[in-house]
Amino acid sequence: MSDLSLSQDEIDALLMGGGAPAATKKQLSDFERDGFRKILTEATEFQLNSLRGMLEGVNISLELDLVELTDRDGFLDHLSKDQEVVELRVDISGDVTSQHGIYLSSDHALKLSAPVLGQQEVELNGATINALEEVASQFTAGMVNFLSSKMNLNVTPSPASGQKAPKALFSTPDDDLITVKWNMSLGKDTIQLVEFYTYNIVKKLVGQDPNKGAASSEKQASSQKAAPQMAASPFPGGAVPGGFVPGYGAPAGAPWGMPGGAPMPNMPPGYQGTPMMGMVPGQMAYYPNVQSVQFPNLNQVPDMKDLSNIGLLMDVTMEVTVELGRAKRQIKDILGMGEGTIIQLDKLAGEPVDILVNGKLIAKGEVVVIEENFGVRVTEIVTTQDKSKES
Repeated sequence: MSDLSLSQDEIDALLMGGGAPAATKKQLSDFERDGFRKILTEATEFQLNSLRGMLEGVNISLELDLVELTDRDGFLDHLSKDQEVVELRVDISGDVTSQHGIYLSSDHALKLSAPVLGQQEVELNGATINALEEVASQFTAGMVNFLSSKMNLNVTPSPASGQKAPKALFSTPDDDLITVKWNMSLGKDTIQLVEFYTYNIVKKLVGQDPNKGAASSEKQASSQKAAPQMAASPFPGGAVPGGFVPGYGAPAGAPWGMPGGAPMPNMPPGYQGTPMMGMVPGQMAYYPNVQSVQFPNLNQVPDMKDLSNIGLLMDVTMEVTVELGRAKRQIKDILGMGEGTIIQLDKLAGEPVDILVNGKLIAKGEVVVIEENFGVRVTEIVTTQDKSKES
């Protein structure tokens, strides 16, 4: 006779809504999965650079474990088996919009927050959640910096919010979710991060699968001559306008060309940016892609929170100088300067400018335009070794 008690597995099933997770109706194609994995892998170094500033002296690495399309129940099934886990939400908006969350088990949350707080052992309290919120901000900021610098997208992360709560109460979207699992090494410890994006981010970043619609293309090919194959993308890293993945060529029929009518790489001899003789009208045309230079708006990255006594110095004012270049001239040349005099600097056009704080070089960047004012986007933090080389 049963004692009417519930096992732990039965309790878990009730909290999760009962039954096995319903399978999502959609699945990632190989093109979408490989494309998004490529983006996540290339963004890893940006994320590590953001995290290393918080975890000084700790050897840290990231390994991508899983990329999968699930529904809400399927995503919760990938989380820790603990009833309560830590949720960290940092949504993304701008050219790419996605709800975004990062989840850790309670044990892994403690292992991650301890080096951030500079302590050996910590408790899962308000200070710990604040530290984890900053980790989530920096982790997401690394992804945002990658999308900005490598894919030329204006993307902004929202302020991070964190909580410890039962899994079944989390406010994940009732939509198809991209589940991503990471194995993070922190010295001798290894923890697991599980994050989600909404499916629309894949459609925006990866683009359309060129294999879709192949059946209709075969029907058209029977009445027309086959169009020539598109050459490999001439853009840096293989990226092309329109949101296609770096490393993939442009799909057949996409209009693109080299500025000034210059011959494209791997194109037939005699091509000068116009359709070649003998092409069937309407099948393929190449047009030079010439447009004015546009300066993107400066992306704001969340500031570090006050986690230690560094807060005592936060109100100290320091002078930030952006140096376009330098030049040495003799006194006679300086005395001869007047209106209209041109001074040639030691920097080449397009070379990064120097960013100095109180006269000390700390970073390099590129000049941008913010509304009607000049600004500078930080592209590289200068390390102590870099400073010693330049000196």
